[in-house]
Amino acid sequence: MRGFSLIELLVVVAILGIIAAVGVVGYQGYIDGSKKEVTLGNAITIDRAFSRDVMVIDNKMTDGRTALATDRNNIITREDDCISYVAAAVGSLSSTHKNAFDNKIPYAVSLHLEAQWANSSSPTGTNGEARALPLNVAKLKQGQLGLQCANACSPISETSQFYIHRCSCLSPNGCVTHSFQQGDGSVDTANYESEVEASKRWDENGNILVGAHLPEWSCPKPLDAGSVCP
Repeated sequence: MRGFSLIELLVVVAILGIIAAVGVVGYQGYIDGSKKEVTLGNAITIDRAFSRDVMVIDNKMTDGRTALATDRNNIITREDDCISYVAAAVGSLSSTHKNAFDNKIPYAVSLHLEAQWANSSSPTGTNGEARALPLNVAKLKQGQLGLQCANACSPISETSQFYIHRCSCLSPNGCVTHSFQQGDGSVDTANYESEVEASKRWDENGNILVGAHLPEWSCPKPLDAGSVCP
């Protein structure tokens, strides 16, 4: 009778180690892919909720309002401005949704507030959590959903002016909001102009025009940081 030699055993162990390593990499890839799908799927569902709320609230319907239009005792009406709706939606989403990549990081954030915090280099964000460095840059963390209004102070009753843009961050290093401008010669500007028709690209000052025409990858930094409406 003959047993295994030490070399044969080492070869078997090495092969099993390789198989295990490949399995771990494949499993991790599956987990990461699932987290991305959850993040993007949630954002699409939320987009549909925005559209539903605008229709229901503007038509003064008694039923059909989603939870996004209600943050505790803050019931959004057709006279409320967009920034109030974003604040209510962020509050609601933070209590009902978890960040798929890190449940310690709030899921939703107002990009108007993030821009304000960047302008003041605030070290804390939505729920007092640490903001991503550098503090003077408006960013989202991985897994976060950023919301901003096209016209922060327009009420829901002005449906032609009412639009909320959403940005989902999937990068492990976080996502910096865009501040490229007309004629700056940047790659982002070239890509933006190749995807958006000329009449919808820029506002009167050459800044990114926020609206339904924006490409999925574009996440503009709000110009009206904080957006305190009269």
